[in-house]
Amino acid sequence: MPQTGSLTVRAFTSQAQLPVPGATVIISGPSEDGRRNVLSIQTTDSSGTTKPVQLAAPDPSLSEEPGGAAPFSDYALVVEHPDYYLATFEQLQVFPGVETVQNVPLMPLPQPANGDGDAASPVVVTPQPL
Repeated sequence: MPQTGSLTVRAFTSQAQLPVPGATVIISGPSEDGRRNVLSIQTTDSSGTTKPVQLAAPDPSLSEEPGGAAPFSDYALVVEHPDYYLATFEQLQVFPGVETVQNVPLMPLPQPANGDGDAASPVVVTPQPL
């Protein structure tokens, strides 16, 4: 019988751990050809969390012998929000029958010095001498 564990993501900022709503959370796992399969795409809610995602995990009995399989599956996580730096995590461990909560501290992007937060300054390309 296939085993599962779950993964919930909690995005926050600052030492006060203020929630970051509206962050995009992408969970992926390995595929047969060595690439990554996207398993879930969610957006954090007003408390900065996602709904739990059920993920495949190995049967615990496979890890009871020396040299046996690891008692967990590993997954990758990307969290992005337009006001924060991208956060990536590799080899997140998900155990069968366990809810894993991954805390994701997000760092704010610098604010423009001119106070105009919506408009980026244009890049002026100098003409090439002909």
